[in-house]
Amino acid sequence: MKRILFSLLTIALMGIILPSQGQGLSTASSTNTQVLTKKQQRKAQRELRRQAREFANRQAFLEALEAIKDRQWVLMATILHGPRGASIPVSDNTNFIQFKGNIVYVQLAFNGLTGRNGLGGITVEGTPSQVNTTVDKRGNITHSFYVNGSNLTAQVVVYLNAGSSLANATVYPMMNNRNLTFSGSLIPTSKAGIFRSGFISY
Repeated sequence: MKRILFSLLTIALMGIILPSQGQGLSTASSTNTQVLTKKQQRKAQRELRRQAREFANRQAFLEALEAIKDRQWVLMATILHGPRGASIPVSDNTNFIQFKGNIVYVQLAFNGLTGRNGLGGITVEGTPSQVNTTVDKRGNITHSFYVNGSNLTAQVVVYLNAGSSLANATVYPMMNNRNLTFSGSLIPTSKAGIFRSGFISY
């Protein structure tokens, strides 16, 4: 009789313990699934953002390439690099190279100075010639031309990175070796919010 009661109690206890353990395992399993799902969601969101950036950069690159073909572009510089490697952060709406049809403008402006153009720098213009564009194996663009003006005689070499609008343009003066590089974004003139001084140095 005692053995029977003991057996019944054992079975009853097993019935209470096992379901609760099963529920615990089920809960843990469910929790793990939720964690993995959140990770997957974050990963998917990161991937979508990456794809969106790549698409936007690609569109900007195609627009820049089309602007070069149309001879209607502006390289708005955020950094200027001097001949000795010095780098100066500048305002992109007043420091630029603009290719506008049959005229090229180069403008420098430095805050806190007066300058010949009233913006703390100089604004010069010239006529482009020997315009040439090449593409390397990676799709990077090299766009070069000469500019001739009363105060600007130089070769300009623009390097546009494949897949974005980021570009460098180096101005090589014919009369000296004071090269100057403009680093920034190359965009169509129609989208450029630049301020060009009316005080052109002739």
